[in-house]
Amino acid sequence: FFGGMSNMENFFVEIFAGLWQMVATVLKAFSPLIIGLILAYLFNGPSEWIRRKLFSQEEEILSEDSPRGRILSIIISYTMAALVLGLVIYAFLILILGALPEGGFYSTLQQVYEYFDSASKDIKSFISKYVPSGMNADDFDPAAIASQWIESHFSLEKLVSSISSFIGGIVNFFVGLVASIYLIKDKEFFLSLWQKFLSLILKQNIHGQVNETLSEINRVVTTFIKGALVDSMIVALLSSLALSTLNIKFSVIIGLIGGILNIIPYFGPFFGMVPAFLVAFFSKGLASGVLAVLVLFLIQQLDSNFIYPKIVGDSVGLHPLFVLISLTVLGHFGGILGMLLAVPVAGIIQVLVKKWAYKY
Repeated sequence: FFGGMSNMENFFVEIFAGLWQMVATVLKAFSPLIIGLILAYLFNGPSEWIRRKLFSQEEEILSEDSPRGRILSIIISYTMAALVLGLVIYAFLILILGALPEGGFYSTLQQVYEYFDSASKDIKSFISKYVPSGMNADDFDPAAIASQWIESHFSLEKLVSSISSFIGGIVNFFVGLVASIYLIKDKEFFLSLWQKFLSLILKQNIHGQVNETLSEINRVVTTFIKGALVDSMIVALLSSLALSTLNIKFSVIIGLIGGILNIIPYFGPFFGMVPAFLVAFFSKGLASGVLAVLVLFLIQQLDSNFIYPKIVGDSVGLHPLFVLISLTVLGHFGGILGMLLAVPVAGIIQVLVKKWAYKY
C-alpha cells in the first residue's frame, strides 16, 4: 500500500516537474515580449501624461490610430527615466565619495571600489574582535570566498554558458525595450484586438464585468508601483544623507537597504534599522547606535505620515489586518520577494473578492 502511495507521489511530482519545465521554456522563449509588456505597462502612464501636456489636453477615444505626438512622448519618457536613474546613481556616488566625483570613469570606479574594500576590511576587523577565538577572520574575506568559489565552480563550459546567458539577457532586454515602444505607440490597435477577443469568448455582460475588474486591478497595481518606487528612492536618499551626516560607516549601503525594505509595510522600516544600529554601536558605541535608530525612526515617521500618503494615499484600500496577513503568508512562501509583492497581490485579491461579493 505504502509502496503504491510512494509511486503515486513520484508520478505527480514528475508531472508537476514536467509542467513546470514546459512553463519555464515558454516563459524563456517569450521573455523579450514579457519584458516589453512590463516596460510598456510601467511607461504607458508617463508617456500619455507627457503627450497630453505637450500635444493634446483631451483623452483620445479608443481607435486603431496612434494619436499625434505619441512617439515623441515615448522618447521623452524613456529619456527622463534614464536621466533620473543616472541622477540617483550620481547622488549615491557623491554620498559614497563624500564629494563630487573627480577624474574619469575609471577613477570614480576605483574610488567606489576602495569604499567597499574599506567596508570589507572593517567587517573583518569586527569579526576578529567579536567572533569566538576559534574562528579566523580571514575565513570571512569576501575576496577569498569569491576566489574559492570561482576555483571550485570554474570550467570553460560554464564560463561560455554564463557569458552567453549574460549576452542573451542584454539582447532580450533591448528587444523587449523595442517591443515596449511598439506596444505603447500602437496600444489602441492592441487594445482593440483584446476587446474583440473578449467579445468573442464572453457574453456581453460578463465582458463588461471583466473590463471593469481589470481596470480596477490596473489602478491598484499602478498606484502601488509608482508610489513604492518613488517612496523607496526618497527614503533611501534621506536615510543615506542622515547617516552620512552622523558619520556612520556604510551609510549609503544602509540607506539603500532601508529604502528597499521600506516597500514592505510595518516590518520593512524596522528591518532597515537593524544594520544601522549594529554598525553605529560597534564602531562608535551605544549612544551612536541609539541616535542612528532615532534618526531613521524620524525619517520613517515623516515618510509614513506625509510622503507615502501623498504619493500612494489609501488608493490600495487594504485594511491593516489584511496587510499583515498577506505579509505573513507571502513572506512564508516567497521570502523577501513575497513580502515585497504582498500588498499588490492582496489588493488584487480584494478587488476580485469585492466583485464576486457584489455579483452574488
